[in-house]
Amino acid sequence: MSAVDLPRDGVDLDLPGAPPSPAELLGLVARTFPDAGRERLVDVQVVAAQLVGNAYRHAGPPRQLRLRPSRARDVVRIEVDDGRPSALPVLGRVDTPEDGRGLVMVNRLAVNWGHRSQGDRKTVWAEVRLV
Repeated sequence: MSAVDLPRDGVDLDLPGAPPSPAELLGLVARTFPDAGRERLVDVQVVAAQLVGNAYRHAGPPRQLRLRPSRARDVVRIEVDDGRPSALPVLGRVDTPEDGRGLVMVNRLAVNWGHRSQGDRKTVWAEVRLV
């Protein structure tokens, strides 16, 4: 996973066969939104990590990550595509010991989130406030 020159309008990134390391993913988000405050940046990083992680745990390739700022709405839209449109996201439970809490965190940190299926792909998306 690499992004040499990050555009000001966001990032489109084809994700590799193996999951990116947490440091790579968190660093990419930080470089994409250098003006975000620390607290908001962490929220965006957590949501991105959960959506990317779910695409590897519960779906298949091809996988793609998109990060888009919406200055008019002061939010970041995080979208993760995968190749398993029939595996719809399920909001887990907080009391689940090991798994199932990722979308609970997304639900709490995002102002809005959802999914859409198109042909042989699915997109899970979330919008997180930057301010």
